[in-house]
Amino acid sequence: MITQCEHKTRRCLTVVFVLIFFLPFARLAPAAELPLVRIAYGAFNEKILALWIGVEQGLFRKHGVNVELISVRSGPLIMSALASGDVQMTYTVPGGVLSALVGGLDVAFFGGIVNRADGDFVVAPSIRRAEDLKEKRLGVQSIGGGVWSLSMLALQHLGLEPTRDKISVLVIGDQSVLTQAMATGRIDAAYLGYTFSALLKEKGFPVLLDIGKAPIPYQGLALAAPRSYLKQNTQIADSILRGALESVAFIQNPTHKEVALKSLGKNLRLTNPKEAESGYEVLQWLYSLDIRPNVKGIQNMQRLLAMTNPKVAGVKAEDVVYEAAVERVLKSTFYEELVNRAKR
Repeated sequence: MITQCEHKTRRCLTVVFVLIFFLPFARLAPAAELPLVRIAYGAFNEKILALWIGVEQGLFRKHGVNVELISVRSGPLIMSALASGDVQMTYTVPGGVLSALVGGLDVAFFGGIVNRADGDFVVAPSIRRAEDLKEKRLGVQSIGGGVWSLSMLALQHLGLEPTRDKISVLVIGDQSVLTQAMATGRIDAAYLGYTFSALLKEKGFPVLLDIGKAPIPYQGLALAAPRSYLKQNTQIADSILRGALESVAFIQNPTHKEVALKSLGKNLRLTNPKEAESGYEVLQWLYSLDIRPNVKGIQNMQRLLAMTNPKVAGVKAEDVVYEAAVERVLKSTFYEELVNRAKR
């Protein structure tokens, strides 16, 4: 007959056996999978660093999302991928979003990362004045994209108009390709981010206009997604914004400079790590912890894009921005603490 004491002993031994046998396997069991968010982007310059750092330093994962970045060098292809659900978000400029809205895709900006104009309008060494650009060749990445938009704004600021002044607008490629085309004389002018413009300035190419210093309302690269996705996935939208904000704070922290430079060099495929210095320095003033989309900047882009697509003029400004996500994050304790840390 088993006594009560023996019964308790056997039960304890059984528990110990179970723990010893199964704990190693429990440790091997995978952690709960984080929701996967694919973000497509078309630009190729220093302004992508907030996303690269967010992934490389695990800042998005810290806030509960697994981000996969996909480079797609075509705005229409990005919007097609967004419409099909192959990607959930995009990091883009107003041109793509406005055109998508006209085409029936209900997509909206929910977080502005670059809310002002920047970059250099670089010209061939033989060009010294705006008038010298008449009947010359301007290179862009695509019609309606960010490089095109900033190029058109630069021309307007300089008092030029492509059709009237017979300036040929050629689709060449991204900024690395534009830089090479400038160096070989294939084109006479191009908008370039500060990282790539620095490479040409070293070779004697003049800057006709520093767009970052011109009083031009502009909405640069911003996070966008279908409005229905943002409404159905509020936690994911908030997590993406939190991760992006931490990335901006990380980049603007001087103690992380070497990490940021290394990321820029790797992702922009720069041969000399020092070439990333100019891009890094500009991000110190170009990025901001205020990530509300710039409505006036979007409206300025709308005016510009209406020149090539009149239907864009009929889009309402409130249809371009989804404010709920950014307002939730900006009112959070997380944001308050992030701003306080940045001030120290």
